[in-house]
Amino acid sequence: MSLLDEGLRTPAGPSRNRPHGNVAVLRAFILLLFGVLTLRLVDMQILRGEEFAQRSRENHIVRTNILPTRGLITDRNGEPLVKNVGVYSATILPELLPDSQEARYRIYLRLQELIGVSPLEVQTRVDEAIAAGRAYIAIRIATNLPREAALALEEAAVDLPGVSLEVTPGRQYIAGPAFSHILGYIGPQTAEEARVLRQQGYQLNEPVGKDGIEAWYESDLRGQIGYTAAEQNAQGRLITLLGRQDPVPGNTVRLNIDAGLQQYVAELLQASMADNGSGWGDAKQAAAVVMNAKTGQVYAIVSIPTYDNNIYADAQRRAAELERIQNDTVTYTLLNKALNPAAPGSTFKLVTATAGLAEGSITPNTTFQIGCSLDIKGENDVIYNYPDWRCHNMLMDVRAAIAWSSNVFFFLTSGGDLERQRGLGKDVETSGAVLAAWARKFGFGKPTGIDLFGEASGRVPDPQWKRRTKVGEGFAPGENDWFLGDTYNTAIGQGDVLATPLQIARMTAAIANGGTLPVPHVADAIIGPDGKVVRTISPQGETIDVDPRWLQVVREGMLGSVQYGAGARAASSKTTVAGKTGTAEFFKPDGTKSQHAWFTGFAPYSDPEVVVTVYFDIGVGGDKAAPVAGKIIDYFMEHVRP
Repeated sequence: MSLLDEGLRTPAGPSRNRPHGNVAVLRAFILLLFGVLTLRLVDMQILRGEEFAQRSRENHIVRTNILPTRGLITDRNGEPLVKNVGVYSATILPELLPDSQEARYRIYLRLQELIGVSPLEVQTRVDEAIAAGRAYIAIRIATNLPREAALALEEAAVDLPGVSLEVTPGRQYIAGPAFSHILGYIGPQTAEEARVLRQQGYQLNEPVGKDGIEAWYESDLRGQIGYTAAEQNAQGRLITLLGRQDPVPGNTVRLNIDAGLQQYVAELLQASMADNGSGWGDAKQAAAVVMNAKTGQVYAIVSIPTYDNNIYADAQRRAAELERIQNDTVTYTLLNKALNPAAPGSTFKLVTATAGLAEGSITPNTTFQIGCSLDIKGENDVIYNYPDWRCHNMLMDVRAAIAWSSNVFFFLTSGGDLERQRGLGKDVETSGAVLAAWARKFGFGKPTGIDLFGEASGRVPDPQWKRRTKVGEGFAPGENDWFLGDTYNTAIGQGDVLATPLQIARMTAAIANGGTLPVPHVADAIIGPDGKVVRTISPQGETIDVDPRWLQVVREGMLGSVQYGAGARAASSKTTVAGKTGTAEFFKPDGTKSQHAWFTGFAPYSDPEVVVTVYFDIGVGGDKAAPVAGKIIDYFMEHVRP
């Protein structure tokens, strides 16, 4: 064998040491790398291709939404109650900021000079947005900028990449605090609202109604968004306008409210809060409703105390005032007292009188000798004494009982005396149930349907309600039984019955107009940007199944109340008023006893046009609420009457 042959069979030394294992690992790594790249390309171009393509288009072509002018809100005479203003905000778009942290911080410092925002706060919010993958969404770093600061920012933004001035629609409530509970306010969307409103085409920076008419008629007031489409360069500056669609302004909401009357009632209530010699002390809360007796159109609805709803547009600068009213647990400033319940007192006797006439427990000619109280003999000959609010010492029929607001007459009408007078039913429980049923016919125990948020249902107690609710800890066995005293208390608007001033006004309207329970409505019509009526808010109501004769008897009693009875201080020099006083006892948190003051009535007596209901949380109905109601009726007849 030659040396050549030997060499062919046995490789030289260096060939024996080739790194076969390392090459295999390298090949596997390269294949894995290409596999990852392939998967990434599939993800970007196929699975998420449209998303990235859209991002690419958006980085090149900028679509800027133009928020529409919000519709106005006017009173019945067309007087504007709100004014549209621009709200200036500073925004920053993280993805357009310089890469250098030093350059970014110089921008943050410049923003501090211009609008007073902390550089650390801006940096923190930018870093959070980038970390969350939202660098392409503009961050609002300051809002409600003064006009001078906004102009300075707009001028400086040319040299501040990523920074811009945003102008969004805002409101100025020019009618004053008397209208705050009616109008409500607008504000930025909460996270929960944004999730819902996005499905309706809302933009994140679009304000929405938060309460009152602003919220109830949001879809009418909002309008339609417009936009501009423009090409931008790599520095984020717009270079070419590609298209534009103008926004459509929102509709105007015209109210039934008379601005002059609303302001007058608010000032009158406020001026009447002080104790007028009754000894019960100053009132802390008050409410009044002025409503069309036939249609339910609300001419005025006032709640005291009130607040300046412009505070929400300037919350950063008025934080202390906002915190004060939000944490008010004494007078509950934000609570609309006209829509929230209290014991209605003797105003409820109008229901009891109607029920007694309809159910036959009394007739228009039934009379009782009324003294100072009613004694009822119970089990084991125990005598229970039920006092009247005064010693009448006279023979009364139902008209006189309404006029003088006799408790004893309505005790006998509703529950009887267990001996001679039977009451509304065959026994105590039946009488209570029948009275409750009549209260519900007059709209108690459920919302009236007014076009405002926050309306309470009130409460109508009956035997079933008591058995259901007064059980468990704190209640003795048998305490949830329905007693004669429960019927008596309900009959005079005491005990567990609760009603809102608006419910009392609605009941009064039904008595005044002959049996139609109207649905109160604040708004009158929706008017388009072109000034044409889009739709009107038509009157609605339901008919109470009651003989008109009985309502006429009740009206006669209400007329007597103002002509010679407990409501005499509601008399008007301009028309004939019929009404009913109410004074409801209650216990304060400190355990002391006090009284709510009520008056509800209508005018003119012969052809009712207007209902007025007045409430004070402290006072006597005939002395405190009745005179205020009379003045309101005077103002209505002179200045508002259609």
